[in-house]
Amino acid sequence: MSRKRKAGPRATAASMVLETLKKRNATNNESAIPVSAFKDLPLQTKTLAYTIANLVDEGVVGQTADEKYYYDELGFKALEVKFVKGYSMFIVIPIVLLVIVLLIQHYFHV
Repeated sequence: MSRKRKAGPRATAASMVLETLKKRNATNNESAIPVSAFKDLPLQTKTLAYTIANLVDEGVVGQTADEKYYYDELGFKALEVKFVKGYSMFIVIPIVLLVIVLLIQHYFHV
């Protein structure tokens, strides 16, 4: 998630939005930027609106009362933690199940 991507065919909409916020130093309410600042991104209006809305919902992007946006570093770190915890279950659960099966086989000689 922390790898930087350039605006182009391989960049995601979210990474382009976040990069725009970072480049303009929009990191709090006072430095927040209007949606017009994203006009040069190679995204359709619907995609841009959907992406910003999702980032606001996740807490990665903050929104001011006057419809300006800023990057929330703490929100990003919280999302990273949530992401790592969620995907670590794909590793932890199978290992726990394997250990249980091996213990059952060992103690009950199945």
